[in-house]
Amino acid sequence: MATFLIADPISWVLALLGVFIVGVSKGGFGGSLGVVGVPFLAVAIPINQAAAVMLICLIIMDITGIFGWKGSWCWRQLTRLLPAAGLGVCLGAVSFHALSENALQIMIGLIGLVFAVQWWIKHLTIVEGSGRAIPGAWHTRFWSMVAGFTSFSVHAGGPPLQVALLPQRLKPAIYTATTVVFFAFVNIIKVLPYYWLDQFSSKVLWT
Repeated sequence: MATFLIADPISWVLALLGVFIVGVSKGGFGGSLGVVGVPFLAVAIPINQAAAVMLICLIIMDITGIFGWKGSWCWRQLTRLLPAAGLGVCLGAVSFHALSENALQIMIGLIGLVFAVQWWIKHLTIVEGSGRAIPGAWHTRFWSMVAGFTSFSVHAGGPPLQVALLPQRLKPAIYTATTVVFFAFVNIIKVLPYYWLDQFSSKVLWT
């Protein structure tokens, strides 16, 4: 008989709400609202297990998203983003056991602050328009690496990625498609280290 990580109905509602919000965010309507996905799940189960459950859902969403935005992404930005994100994922995997539950909770809180800063940057970009200089490649690479690291730990790479990409002034469709490819790449390469770290238990897979 299958054993689930989540037992009570209220926890199931919160978990499903978290997955729904992430789905809306990936559809291009919720921006960085995906940052709340793991916290919603973490109400019901430990953060590490919540991240493993969410990863399975994210990969399914990513596959759908790539077909929906096929060919609209910016290869120039992706050549900067993906290698740096891969480095961030590696750093997340290496430091995984060094991060306690409390440390991950603090990380979620800090990412929430980054979310607020990201919103301010977005607003500033809209207000000042073309008067601002576009940051260089190393700005993009640094924040992409941060996005890879935070995405590995708590699937909260959205705010750092927006800090990297919003100043590039991409067209909305190109921006969204580029983020879809970015997270598809990041989530797929997370599977092997998650497996290596024994995060895909039978309970996680059944949930």
